[in-house]
Amino acid sequence: MSRIYTHRDPRFAEIEIPALDFLTLLFESQHSLAQDSSVVHVEAAWPANKLTKADLRSYTEQVAHGLRTNYGIGVKGPNQDVVTVVGYGQILMPAAFFGVIAAGGVFSAASPSSTVAELSRQISQAKSNVVICGSEHLDVAAKAAAQCNLPARNVLVLDSTSRSLNSTTGHIKAISGTRLTWDRVTDRQALRDSLIVILWSSGTTGLPKGVMMSHQNLVAETFITSVYNRKWAMEQAKPAPSPAPPFGYRALAHLPTSHIAGLFGYFAGAMYAGGAVYWMRKYDWAGLLRYAREFKITAFYTVPSIYLRMSKAPEVTDQFSWLAGAVTGAAPMDGKLQQSANKKLGGAGERLQQQMLGQTWGLSETTGAVTAVLAGESDDTGSIGSILPTIQLRLVDDDFRDVEPGREGELVLKGPVVTRGYYNNPAATRDAFRDGWFLSGDIGVMRNGKFYVVDRKKELLKYKGLQVAPAEIEGLLCEHPLIKEAAVIGLADPSAGDLPCAFVVPVEDGALAAAEVKKYVADRLAPHNQLRGGVLFIDEIPKNAIGKLLRRELRERAKKELGAAAQGAKL
Repeated sequence: MSRIYTHRDPRFAEIEIPALDFLTLLFESQHSLAQDSSVVHVEAAWPANKLTKADLRSYTEQVAHGLRTNYGIGVKGPNQDVVTVVGYGQILMPAAFFGVIAAGGVFSAASPSSTVAELSRQISQAKSNVVICGSEHLDVAAKAAAQCNLPARNVLVLDSTSRSLNSTTGHIKAISGTRLTWDRVTDRQALRDSLIVILWSSGTTGLPKGVMMSHQNLVAETFITSVYNRKWAMEQAKPAPSPAPPFGYRALAHLPTSHIAGLFGYFAGAMYAGGAVYWMRKYDWAGLLRYAREFKITAFYTVPSIYLRMSKAPEVTDQFSWLAGAVTGAAPMDGKLQQSANKKLGGAGERLQQQMLGQTWGLSETTGAVTAVLAGESDDTGSIGSILPTIQLRLVDDDFRDVEPGREGELVLKGPVVTRGYYNNPAATRDAFRDGWFLSGDIGVMRNGKFYVVDRKKELLKYKGLQVAPAEIEGLLCEHPLIKEAAVIGLADPSAGDLPCAFVVPVEDGALAAAEVKKYVADRLAPHNQLRGGVLFIDEIPKNAIGKLLRRELRERAKKELGAAAQGAKL
């Protein structure tokens, strides 16, 4: 019999997901706490430029009308016409997102770091015939569209200052005052079978795949990430219960909306909680600290690499004093980094001692989080928290047999948030499932009743048959006071397997020697985890737009610097 883990509270394990389309859930249902007059999006650099929920709905329906009338998006029915969108953060980006869906189209999110070749490939893979971009991406978008034989009129520029969405030819104004509302959907099968979003996997070790998302996926994710915490808040707030957070919900948009954390958190999560998103055009460290203080940010999600910088930066003082909660995900974070980052969060006195920073776990293929540290919980051990409602989770070995607690295994799962598969890629879809269970590719373990992520399965190394987790070595290296950040790859060795090799960013040039780094690891980790592949110093660890390590680039660098010894470097 399978060992299946579910939500800790039986009342929530199989709770019913609302039978609503995504836009109706957010704009019309009682579940969404933002009122029509609520300010939901604000430009951080120019706070006077803002949108209420009513404004957002108006622009959403205007975008829908412009896309339907000028480009035929949705004319043949929903789930077919793909619109590729690339750009930095701005307050009309949510209107572009919802507008594509309202027109009956499919929103395909492109990374703002895309090259012309990458964007062209994505447009081609998605069979997209319209491209929306911000002004900074006009050149890349226009060239990519031309490579795909799209006419210039099919490239639209989104501008939140002028509140416009105009074709590059200037002939088409997709925001013109005329509105088109969306089709309401309540049939559960239609909600499951729909296609409204394509997110592209990061491609850090291979070509990106298009993750398909339905109305059900996004409605379920919105619902399950909040339903337990709302119930808890109402029970705590007696005799005047309210499902709203006991604080003003203010988030700072600094992650790309081509990633599930940015897309869900900024387009849906904040408005659903009745809060506002303050939009940075793009991430920069100084701006992050300035705006966190200026707007008294209360809800903060970011990636471990930013928390690592925060933990080591003397300039981080009181910028996050208003936080009510902080979350991380996208990559493993060990307990020590979690504890050191937490010390930089919150206010003074008693509040400084509260555990604010919690981890979540999920993927684009699960529409985001499937675990989280829930209201009333606290953890600083590096755990990924509790399983969210409706999710079934297992830990299995290579033969798909369930492992005992304390043993490592791949995390596999089922639930209404799990994708149907990859766009126009049946082979990848088949490989991603076994007996109806989605194979996450993440190795995890349950210890003392808590779940932990060890590393990505494809990134694990083997030294003389023993498993080496790069994330464990990286976590230890980042604890060193003279190391700013680090990454580990494997160098192939015919007799031993993989030799761990570390790329290290020192706090300053010449701060430490390779021998010191090797000894530091040797004194603290088991023999098979030693840096037998060497230590290379580097100015910056290459990462993608969401902060994930680009091990493929490190492999190429190792080949150049170490020569033949690195020819088999493992990603």
